[in-house]
Amino acid sequence: MSNMSGMEELTVVELRQLLKDKGLAISGKKSELIERLMSNEDEEKSKNDDATNTQLPFLKSLYQNGFSSVKFDRRLTIRYGAAVFMLFFVILGLNSNSWYFMEFTATDGDPDMGLYVEEKTRLNFGLGDIEIIYSADGIVWGGPVSSETSEYVEFDGEECKSTDEFSCNDFSSAGDLNKIALLITVLSLLIIIGFGITKGLGKELAPVLENNETRICEFSWGIATALPVISTLCYRVLIGFSEMNLVGWDKDGFGLMWWSMMVVSLSFFGLIYNQQISSLVAKFKKNG
Repeated sequence: MSNMSGMEELTVVELRQLLKDKGLAISGKKSELIERLMSNEDEEKSKNDDATNTQLPFLKSLYQNGFSSVKFDRRLTIRYGAAVFMLFFVILGLNSNSWYFMEFTATDGDPDMGLYVEEKTRLNFGLGDIEIIYSADGIVWGGPVSSETSEYVEFDGEECKSTDEFSCNDFSSAGDLNKIALLITVLSLLIIIGFGITKGLGKELAPVLENNETRICEFSWGIATALPVISTLCYRVLIGFSEMNLVGWDKDGFGLMWWSMMVVSLSFFGLIYNQQISSLVAKFKKNG
């Protein structure tokens, strides 16, 4: 009997026997005996639910029973959250045209006279091409002027190779090396996330993967954290070899994506290996 109406049909003797079998107190009125049995059933049901949720794989339990059914490992949650963020950020970097920039501005006419055109040319360097943005603003005999055009030029194209301001070969080499490194990083992050999802769903891995899971994950974490830092630094070194002839150009330098990749990749490395870094620092201080 597992409901109130069923228990009310039992005699006091039968209720006390049920309580005795469960190791509970048998004193009190009939209503007290019933209440004691009901409370015990609720406790047992709660324990069974907790045991079921504990046995379920993490992601499956989260999906079926909600956040309250799982216990989050703070360290693992941060690591996998950072891995997913890094994956999207690297993909963004592969498609960005703000790794390097050059800017030139020229004014034709005299603004004080009310007749002039200010022309601005900006080159935004990606890993495989250059975005050339030309804009013009001012006032001429026909009235106000405001226009903007853009085009893309491949590093390997003749139009790029004919320029005298920089070496297309250097930018092409730097971009190709960085692309390869970032694609390997994407693959490593997908392996890490894939293993995490597979374990979270309780799926079985192939025997060869099961036996080498720890080694594969450690290697993938190492590649995913170190390679973006190394490739970003190498990009800077290779661009430094470019034969720049920037006479007349107002501004040039590494763009937002280069700086962002440097900061984010270093932060990602520090987050994943913070314990090892702290241990090394403590050991260094002790020996010092």
